[in-house]
Amino acid sequence: MSRVRRVWVSRLLLSLWLLILAAGVSARELDPESRLVIAPGYDTVKTQCTVCHSAKLIIQNRADRNGWLQMIRWMQRSQGLWPLGPREGVILDYLETNYAPTASGRRPPLPNHQMPAT
Repeated sequence: MSRVRRVWVSRLLLSLWLLILAAGVSARELDPESRLVIAPGYDTVKTQCTVCHSAKLIIQNRADRNGWLQMIRWMQRSQGLWPLGPREGVILDYLETNYAPTASGRRPPLPNHQMPAT
């Protein structure tokens, strides 16, 4: 298969995957810029989290509240994330509600023992 055709097929498959993903969140409004779910806590997450990384990093991951908290703690220990103070609860509520594990997806969430070492 030629490179052009592979790129075209890859883009088609990505588009189909995004449509399937969007169907699962069709009842929720997405921010056209970041593609984050617009829900309570959205502004705080967009402001605090996308300073250092793309919103895609949030969207592609799924975790329960403890999993998200472990990711935050890892970022604080090893990536220089500042103390979130009272915003931490708002961020965790948002992530737990909108980016919790699903029955199907790209891959299952990583168990805590497979999270990056500190």
